[in-house]
Amino acid sequence: MNLMIPKIFLSMLLPLTLFAQDSLLTADEAVRIALAHNFDIRIGQADAEVAHLNNTKANAGMLPTINLVAGDNFTVSAFQQQLANGNEFNELGAVFNTVNAGVQLGWTLFDGRVMYITKDRLDAQEQQGILNLQAVVQNSTAAVLQTYYGIAASRQQERSIEEVIALNEERLRIAEARLAAGFATQPDALQARIDLNRQRGDLLAQQNTTRTAKRALNRLLARDPETPFSVVEELDNLYAPDREALLGGLQTANPELLSLQMSEQIAAYQVGEAEGRRKLRLTTNSTLNALRTDNTSGFLLNNTQSGLTLGLGLVYPLYDGGLLKSRADAARVGAERAALQTEARKLELTAALDNQLSDYQTQQAILAYEEENVGNARESLNISTERFRLGQTNSLEVQQAQSTFEQTLGRRNLVRFNLKQAEVQLRLLAGQL
Repeated sequence: MNLMIPKIFLSMLLPLTLFAQDSLLTADEAVRIALAHNFDIRIGQADAEVAHLNNTKANAGMLPTINLVAGDNFTVSAFQQQLANGNEFNELGAVFNTVNAGVQLGWTLFDGRVMYITKDRLDAQEQQGILNLQAVVQNSTAAVLQTYYGIAASRQQERSIEEVIALNEERLRIAEARLAAGFATQPDALQARIDLNRQRGDLLAQQNTTRTAKRALNRLLARDPETPFSVVEELDNLYAPDREALLGGLQTANPELLSLQMSEQIAAYQVGEAEGRRKLRLTTNSTLNALRTDNTSGFLLNNTQSGLTLGLGLVYPLYDGGLLKSRADAARVGAERAALQTEARKLELTAALDNQLSDYQTQQAILAYEEENVGNARESLNISTERFRLGQTNSLEVQQAQSTFEQTLGRRNLVRFNLKQAEVQLRLLAGQL
């Protein structure tokens, strides 16, 4: 029976232990949540939807307009009328009522192809809205990944500090044991305790950094800032960037650059619209109308009319003070400006890509040295600690070895994080997120 008690308690405690652990959030899962709930993405979706709704033939002026019109005019007045045959009509407070109703149609038949150019512009603006949404999605994805890897790097730094704390606790135990045996002085133990307290303070500060980063990620995921979760703490170094592939992605898949190119196309359409307004415009109008007039006085007591009216209108601008010409010239300047902006931004993004690629390759080389340094520093610290235990050296050597080990751990963790940051930026520039 006594042997069963630990198993019973274990079965009761195991669910509680699992419940207390934060749920694991992977990087892919974080991105998936952001794509569904991130506020910037949802705003970008609304902007793209507006561009889609605006892209209609009616908005381009290609379809007719049909209106139902109706009116009723009621008049009370003093009335006096004398006819040629000598009859007279005189009445104070005579009532006149005119009722009309009709259906009016207006349609532009030809406007120098402006309506077709406008439709092309609306198509381009809708496509640009999609590209802008893609840019928001990729930027949000990059922000999520960078924040996620920041949490992982912070947790790695916590583990490094915890490792140093464990080593310093061993150093303190050795110093106190040597002090009790009369082989060491009080300052050795005091210095070990001072270093231990400093490291414990560093751990508290690092844990707070982790909590702050988690709140930032929860905000990007549009959920409660205090939602608990854990992350995959390993920062892999498997990415192998290729400059030619990255440049190809920059030119063909980077949504920011593609959106600028679309702005250039939209500006060209605006030039066509401005020049088309200087050409002949032909319109048609039609009215199906019914009219009735009632008089309480006079020779004509009521009048009813109905019928269909058809008309054509021709407009050709002869003189407007140069307004249409100046608008066309301004549109051409705008198109040139859009082309310059595209080329300038393309050069900026290419330079940014090369800088990130160079940084990534440099950090990769540095990481190899730092990994070796960590191994060497750990071995040196172990040797110094053992020598201190055997009384073959003083605490200053151990303190120096411990400080070197702590610094190498911090540098290695920082390089790992820098590599992931550079990887995300390269993938963002190449439109691969």
